[in-house]
Amino acid sequence: MKNNAVKINEKDNVAIAMHDVAKNEAVVVDGRHLFKAVEDIEAGHKIALSAIASGEKVYRYGEPIIEATRAISQGEWVHVHNTLPIPGDVKV
Repeated sequence: MKNNAVKINEKDNVAIAMHDVAKNEAVVVDGRHLFKAVEDIEAGHKIALSAIASGEKVYRYGEPIIEATRAISQGEWVHVHNTLPIPGDVKV
């Protein structure tokens, strides 16, 4: 199976779409079909590898990068509509 997403670090709870992934398309990482996308996801955007609870940190490159503002389902697009910067991480 051809990969259409990449997981960078074992701690990551998101994968990055390598090209546009259509709703109901298999998400394939490391040659394994993990699940189906629950919505269209553009190339370069994050896909939840597992359910992410509201308030839970989103990990990419093994580091927390943002925090979920609501529950995010496996296979869902992870972006500004369901996340915010980690409190205290943003300097004004």
